[in-house]
Formats: sequence, structure tokens, C-alpha cells
Amino acid sequence: MLPSAPGGDINTGMSVIYLIRHGQASFGQGNYDCLSELGRRQSGITGDALRSLGLRFDAAYCGTMARQQDTARAVLDRLEAPPSLEVAAEFNEYESGPAIKALLPAMIEENSALAQAVPKMFSDRRSFQLVYEGAMARWISGRYDIGEAESWPTFLRRVEAAVDRVRGEAGRGKNVLVFSSGGPISAVTRQALGLQDETTLRLTWMIKNASISTFFYNQRGLALSMFNSTVHLEQTGDPGLITYR
Repeated sequence: MLPSAPGGDINTGMSVIYLIRHGQASFGQGNYDCLSELGRRQSGITGDALRSLGLRFDAAYCGTMARQQDTARAVLDRLEAPPSLEVAAEFNEYESGPAIKALLPAMIEENSALAQAVPKMFSDRRSFQLVYEGAMARWISGRYDIGEAESWPTFLRRVEAAVDRVRGEAGRGKNVLVFSSGGPISAVTRQALGLQDETTLRLTWMIKNASISTFFYNQRGLALSMFNSTVHLEQTGDPGLITYR
């Protein structure tokens, strides 16, 4: 059972964002940007858990990515009176591909072992993590040429602007659903807690599929209430529902 928002004076004038990571996508397949069968199951269970809270959800947002939209629709289909879904590209995951492509030549020159990992990136999880983590660490540092790829500061500003938009549109005492990805969820957590860049990036790799994080907010700011919860999946007794990619 998910915890509901606190009542009484604690929550007076506060709104709550329920920030949900998409269900498992199709890693290693021809098209990563679609839910796996497990991802669809995770999304349905998440919708059931949210319905069990007995809350009215006043608005729903998601990015333009298929895995985000499919998760959103699967969850909303389980709610008794779902809000309409607004698609906002600002909630998209960062596009790591262009940055990795720009950074790889210098990375391989410094570490020749990476040349063997690159061809296996999308079939072997360890190879993917080796290349991906190294490239993303360089990306957030801002010290390397990434060509036309979105920069780390630009990504953070994009997500912050999206959250500010939600805060402005929702009004007082509202419950808002946002369906996104690990990067934006980490960026919102950074905004709430004032995290360093390296910590924010590490959080990205910890966020589980179909996890729920909640943030209270009002005109004064944003506060983290719950992070990366998958209690709704754990309560099924099926450990296979807990995934990171």
C-alpha cells in the first residue's frame, strides 16, 4: 500500500507531484523505446496502487517518448476518474546517444578496452554500463566537446522549467501525475534537495522501473516526500517485477 499525502495543517495549500518512472523498456531489442511485456505489467500494477489511495488526480503529464506515454495510459486506464493526459517534451529523458558518439573517440584513445565493449553495448548490460557511465561522467563535467548534443546544464534547466510549469498550472491542494524517466526524476530530486551533479547522475542509475517519487510543493518551493518507491510491486511477492532497465 502506498502512503497517501498527509492531511490536516501539514498539507494545507500544498500540491503533490507523483513522479513515476516508465515501466521496463525493451533493452537489447530493435526499438528500446517501447514497453516490454513486464513493463506493461508493472504499469498496470502501479495504476492499481494509485487507485487504492482513493485520491482525485487533477492533472497528468508525460514526455513524448513512447515508453513514457504507454506507461501513462496504462496507469490512467486503471483510475476511476483519470485526468486528461498532457504531453510535454520537457519531461523527456536526455538523449545520451549524441553525447556518447561525440565522446567515444577520446574515451577509446585513453582506454583501448572500451573498443571491445562498444559493439556489445546493446546486447550486454555490463558493456553498456561501462561505456554509458564513463561517457555520462564526462558529459556532466562540461569539460569535453559534445558537439550538438544537449548539455547537462541545458537538460537541468529544461526539467526545472517543466516542473515550474506544473506548479504554475496546478493550483493549490492538487494531486498531479507526471510520467517520465530516470534522468528527469533525478533532476527534480536535485532541484528539491540541492544535490551535486555527480550525486544526481548516480541517482539516475538507481531509479527503478515503475517507481513512484512524490514531491510536495507550493509557491515557496519543492520538497521531496518519497523517493523511488516500488512497495506496490514488492507486495505482489514477485521479485522479477523489480527492474532498473
